[in-house]
Amino acid sequence: MAIRPLIFGILFIAALVGIILSIIWVDTSHPVRQPDPLSPTAPGPATPGPVQ
Repeated sequence: MAIRPLIFGILFIAALVGIILSIIWVDTSHPVRQPDPLSPTAPGPATPGPVQ
């Protein structure tokens, strides 16, 4: 009987489909690259700090 190769084939195809779906399933409502909140927004003139 060819039950074992059939089961392995079905599992293999299911794994491939799962991998492909996980790659395709990307949330496009959010940008891929988020700006770093700690980075300066624009290199402008340096503001002097408080004088001690």
